[in-house]
Amino acid sequence: MNQAPPRPGWRIAGLSVAVLLLLSLGLYRETSLFLVRLWNQWEIGEYAHGYLVLAISLYLVYRKRETLASLTPCPSLMALFAVAASSLLWLAATVVDVLMVQSAALLLLIMSVIWAALGNQVARQLLLPVFFIGFALPVWSPLSSFLQELTADVVFWITRGFSVPALRQEHLIILPRGQLSIEEACSGLRYLLAALTLGTLYAYLNYQRFWSRVLVVVIAALAAILANIVRVFIVVYLAYATDMQHPLVKDHLSLGWFLFGGLVFVLLVLDVRLSRQSGGPDPGDRTGDKETAAVICRYGHFQRVLVLATTIGLIASGPAIAWWAHRQADVPQEIILELPAGAGGWSGPEITEDRWMPVYHGAITEKRAYRKHGRELYLYVGHYPLQSQSRELINALNRISHQKIWRPVYPHGRVTKAGDQGVLEQLLESASGRQRLVWYRYRVAGLYTTNKYVAKGLQVLGLVTGRPQASVIAVSAGIEDNASETRKVLREFMSVMGQPLTRLVDGDLYQEPVRK
Repeated sequence: MNQAPPRPGWRIAGLSVAVLLLLSLGLYRETSLFLVRLWNQWEIGEYAHGYLVLAISLYLVYRKRETLASLTPCPSLMALFAVAASSLLWLAATVVDVLMVQSAALLLLIMSVIWAALGNQVARQLLLPVFFIGFALPVWSPLSSFLQELTADVVFWITRGFSVPALRQEHLIILPRGQLSIEEACSGLRYLLAALTLGTLYAYLNYQRFWSRVLVVVIAALAAILANIVRVFIVVYLAYATDMQHPLVKDHLSLGWFLFGGLVFVLLVLDVRLSRQSGGPDPGDRTGDKETAAVICRYGHFQRVLVLATTIGLIASGPAIAWWAHRQADVPQEIILELPAGAGGWSGPEITEDRWMPVYHGAITEKRAYRKHGRELYLYVGHYPLQSQSRELINALNRISHQKIWRPVYPHGRVTKAGDQGVLEQLLESASGRQRLVWYRYRVAGLYTTNKYVAKGLQVLGLVTGRPQASVIAVSAGIEDNASETRKVLREFMSVMGQPLTRLVDGDLYQEPVRK
C-alpha cells in the first residue's frame, strides 16, 4: 500500500516549525542545558530516563506520519496566546529561579509553537507525543515527600501487623537491634515515573478509548507504589529477623526493580488474557481516521509570514525581558545588619561563639546572643537585598544548621504558632546528644510566610511592587528541662522582638545603590 502524498504546505510549515523549535531551544538554552545535566545523572537521578523518553516521543511522532501527511497545516491565531502565556510563565519562573517551572514552561512553549505554526488538527495529533516528554521533567519532584510519608506510614503499620516490635520516629523505623531511615530516595518516585512512562506508552499503543487508557495508567502507578512499599517492608522485616545483618539492609535498591518488574509482567499477562476473553484490546492508533477530512487553509503567504514573525517575537519576549531586568537590577554598595537591642527584659545583642549557624548561600548574615534570667538564645538574620541564581532565599543547598555540627531530627520544618504568626520549628541534635530547638520564618516582599513555594511567589510580587528584599529570621535555644519550656522562651522572645526585627529587614539597610 503506497503512502499518500502529503498535502500542500508541509514543506514550508515543516521548515517553519524547525526554525521555531531551534530558536526556542537557543533562547531558552539555560533551561535546555539544565535538562541535559539532569538527564546525564545516570546513577543517582530520578530523571536518568530522559533521553529514552525523548526517543519514545520522537517515535510516537514518526508513527503519526501518515495521519499528519493527510492533514493540511494551517497557522492558528489562537495559539499565539498560548505562546505568550508560556513565555511569561517561563519569565516568572526565571525571576524566582524555579527550574522545575522553567522546564514545564519550555515544554508548553514547544507545544504552543507547533500549534501556532501547524494549526488545530495537527496539534491535536501531536498533543500526547509532545507532552510525553513531561515524564522526563522534574515537575514530579514535589511528590517525593508525599510518597515518603505514605511509605513510612504503611510500612510501619504492616510491620506492627506482623508482630514486629518496632517504633516510629518521623521517618525512622526503630527495631530492637538498630534503626532504618526511610529517606526521600526510598519514596519510590523512580518506580512511579517508570510506571507512568511505560503505562502511558502501553495504553496509548493498545487502547483507543480515553477512560481505558486512564485506567491502565492508574493501575501501573498503583503497582509501582505497591512495589516500593513491599520492598521497604521486606528490608525492615529482614533487618529485624537477622539483627540488621542481612545484605539487603545495606543494598536494597535492586530488590525494588525486581519487584517492580515482576508486577509489571503480571499485569501484562493479565491484560493479554482479559483482552483475549473480551475479543481483543481497543483498536490501535486510529485517531486520524475521523480527523483527516480536507481543510482548506484560508491564510495566504502574507498571513503565514505575519503569524511566524509574531510567534518569533513572543518566543523572544521572555528571555529579552529577563535580560533587561537583570541589567536594570540595583546592586547595593554596602549593607550592615545591626540587630536590634533587646527589649522586655532581654539583654543583647552580644557576640557569641556558639557553633549553631544556618547556611544561606549569598546572604548577608548576622548572629548574636540574647539573655534573660539566665536563659540564653541566639538570633540569626540572613538578608538578600536582591535574589539571583544560587543567591536566593529558597534554595536546595540552604540549611537551617550546618549538618556536620547539628543534625536535624525532623525531615522538614514543622509549622507551629508564635503568637499570631506561624513559624517553622526544627529540632537539632549534636553528636554528643545535646538538643536545641530552632524557630524560623521567611520575610519576602514585606510579608511573612513559612511556605517555601509561597516565598517564591512573593518574590515575583516583590519585584512588581519594588520590594525585592527577602530574609530569614531564626532563633534557637538549647533544651535544658524539656522542649515545652524552650518553646515558651522562644515564643516570648519572638513576641517581644518581632516588630524590631520586621523593621530591620524591611528598612533601608544600605547606601545609595549603584547600577551595573
